[in-house]
Amino acid sequence: MSWRSLLGLGLALLIASSALAAPKKLPGFTLTDLEGKRHKSVELIGDGPVLFNFWATWCKPCLAEQPKLKLFHEEWKDEGFQVVSVSIDDPRTQKQVAPFVHRHKIEFPVYLDPNQEAYRRLGGRAVPFNVLVGTGGEILKVSMGFKEKDAEAWAELIATDRELHPRPTEASGEEKGE
Repeated sequence: MSWRSLLGLGLALLIASSALAAPKKLPGFTLTDLEGKRHKSVELIGDGPVLFNFWATWCKPCLAEQPKLKLFHEEWKDEGFQVVSVSIDDPRTQKQVAPFVHRHKIEFPVYLDPNQEAYRRLGGRAVPFNVLVGTGGEILKVSMGFKEKDAEAWAELIATDRELHPRPTEASGEEKGE
């Protein structure tokens, strides 16, 4: 094999590996809020990283992770981070979602995915299921449940996202009286 063939093969492998490493974009889907209004996925991202937290009223681990998510949100909300809470309860049980949210004091915006369209498109197989999406709409991390190691990875990814996508006040130096 000539050096040109090897160079061409090497270049092709480099391009292919770059394409595989490219971040995956959040697919398009629609969720319904508790008032019945429909929202496209692109409407739910943009000002900072978003964690889509998929759960169900019948899922005990989902309920157990809520206080941890709340603490994580409190720690990172000043960076534009938000949690989008998505119930995958089916049409038979979705009327239980609003009372469940109220009873358990879930403070995040809550949406319904009764046909599990978004959940499936993002690769969900079990709940709780979390998908961290960057400001630009790229999927940064997918995980099942809340684990400390995932939270550490989320923190690093959020910090990196903020460096790549500074908020307008950060970019202009207006934050904190600068």
